[in-house]
Amino acid sequence: LISPQLLLMVLLKKLNSKPFLLAAFALSCMTLLYFFLFPLYGQYFPKCIFYNATGLYCPGCGSQRAISALLHLDIADAAHDNLLAIVSIPFLVYAFALYVTGDDAPKRCSLFYSPLFVKFVLAVVICFCIARNIPAYPFTLLAPLN
Repeated sequence: LISPQLLLMVLLKKLNSKPFLLAAFALSCMTLLYFFLFPLYGQYFPKCIFYNATGLYCPGCGSQRAISALLHLDIADAAHDNLLAIVSIPFLVYAFALYVTGDDAPKRCSLFYSPLFVKFVLAVVICFCIARNIPAYPFTLLAPLN
């Protein structure tokens, strides 16, 4: 595992790079936008093209509202809006931590580069997409809040 001290040290070293500063600035702006504006009612947020065309929820439907709910520390609403997005956050943070700590990161985490892992993630996303569109009680909990 990566120690927080090592991660902080590497992040401080990378602060001098322009791409990292640009990414940090963009992330800060998006965080403020999602904190102060609710995506369901905001005109600045894109609507799901798949949902507008078919009336079905895609795997990403509700992700913007889930991020906004997480920023307000409302984990229950965040999980209800898009459970898959919330469950994937620790993996994304871990992958980012591996990325910023050095060039040997793929060697330390060969799981992310395994064909089996990619197939498993694809199967989970497809099953999630199908399950959240089934109009029966336990599956309706996977649909985003309106």
